[in-house]
Amino acid sequence: MLIVLQTDFGYKDPYVGVMKGVIKTINPDAEIIDLTHGVARHSILEAAFNLLVSAEYFPSGTIFVTVVDPGVGTGRRALLIQTRNYILIGPDNGVLSLLAFKDGVLKVFDISNSPYRLPKVSSTFHGRDVFAPVAAWVSKGVPLERVGTPLPSEAIAKLQIEEPYVNVEGGWFEATVLSVDVFGNISLNAGVEVVESLGIRRNDKLVVEGLNNKLECTMVNTFGDVGVGEGACYINSWGFFEIALNQGDASRMLNTRTLEKLRVIRKHV
Repeated sequence: MLIVLQTDFGYKDPYVGVMKGVIKTINPDAEIIDLTHGVARHSILEAAFNLLVSAEYFPSGTIFVTVVDPGVGTGRRALLIQTRNYILIGPDNGVLSLLAFKDGVLKVFDISNSPYRLPKVSSTFHGRDVFAPVAAWVSKGVPLERVGTPLPSEAIAKLQIEEPYVNVEGGWFEATVLSVDVFGNISLNAGVEVVESLGIRRNDKLVVEGLNNKLECTMVNTFGDVGVGEGACYINSWGFFEIALNQGDASRMLNTRTLEKLRVIRKHV
């Protein structure tokens, strides 16, 4: 069974390697893939977004272990969620919720005190001591009912993200920043339906307003459709409205980050 890891641990320290060592010690036949370990530190939304858009490209039955856990060692629960197609393991802080409810929750288990944890559990490294060993044992075929205590799906902590606000008369919409990638491209929680509701078409000129700055962009198919240093807006490969600066960094220009709101205005020429 495939195990996919995602963390905000970065690549400098041994944390990820140790998690893999725990998994391989329990199940030498486990196949492990790194989704990413470059999630912005403590960014629960970014990690949740990554799961949401990536899962469909993995085979049914994949175990996703996500450790973005600023509340590690506190009273927050550790969860295993079985959805229609996947098994999700991680802290109960909302990081699993977007994918869980999109795919459909079948079963939920509190694994905070799982008998399949390591014998000694630290207060600060549940990735090693709880999440990795539980994933490894599940990949070996241990029944889910044995790894933790059942919970109702309503118990899962959910991320609260407002739906986009569309002002048709004013020709603008406001949406939340879901993700900023390594190129500084900004994904908003708006898609084709929002763009179409405002009649935005290819080559239309838009203005994106942040808290302190503005960025003018053209509605295109891809960032390469505008000149170097120019703004581009388009529906990205995940189906979300994206703002980019060709060979630049839109997030720096707008001084924005995840969970902030941006307003996108259609210019009238």
